[in-house]
Amino acid sequence: MSLTTTAPRLRIAAWQPASMLDWPGRIAATVFVSGCPFRCPYCHNPDLVAPGSAQDSTPLLELLAVRRGWIDGVAITGGEPTADPGLMELLAALRDMGLPVKLDTNGSRPEVLERILEERLVEMVALDVKTVPERYDALTGVAGSAEAVARSVDLVIGSGVRHEFRTTAWPGSLTIEDFPRIARALAGGERYVIQQFRPERTLDPDAAAVLPFSADALTKAASRCEAHLPTTLRGVR
Repeated sequence: MSLTTTAPRLRIAAWQPASMLDWPGRIAATVFVSGCPFRCPYCHNPDLVAPGSAQDSTPLLELLAVRRGWIDGVAITGGEPTADPGLMELLAALRDMGLPVKLDTNGSRPEVLERILEERLVEMVALDVKTVPERYDALTGVAGSAEAVARSVDLVIGSGVRHEFRTTAWPGSLTIEDFPRIARALAGGERYVIQQFRPERTLDPDAAAVLPFSADALTKAASRCEAHLPTTLRGVR
């Protein structure tokens, strides 16, 4: 493919040539796209919330082309990648290069996610489900966010694309009783991951003062979630 004529412009904030963390079981390059509509206080990537300037993706695609034989795919994360107007073109370019893509998303743009899934532009989706519906708007600062995420969940489950749903266990927006509720709403999904909250770096400094759930409490919650779909813990020691 000609990278000089088709490479889109995106708000690429950074990228890593290889990581074993962002696509479990694979060695993947990771692309960080800035800009997110949500303002979750506990966000661990606060530098990526505000949208940066769009950049020519040609240098990125050229480097990925060189590394095709060394990586298993590309993880695109943020920020919120589906908020970037250039995402669809980037995904198409990666598909043309034969590079599988894992997309991390908060589900805030179901109309974009639907197109991505219909066109089979990604091999895997990791979708964040942040809290129960009645607390979603207050947590994200966006009216109607719970409805948008619920539609995205349905799209992912119905797509046949490999996926996982993830909840960061921040006690400021969740109780232990909420995890089985969320899992029940995800029934039919492939996997549910409960991620321990890490207070080291947050968008709102006050969010770091919230004490994480204990490992024992999260282990018991995950066990209850198993009644609805396979559930694992991540980052729990």
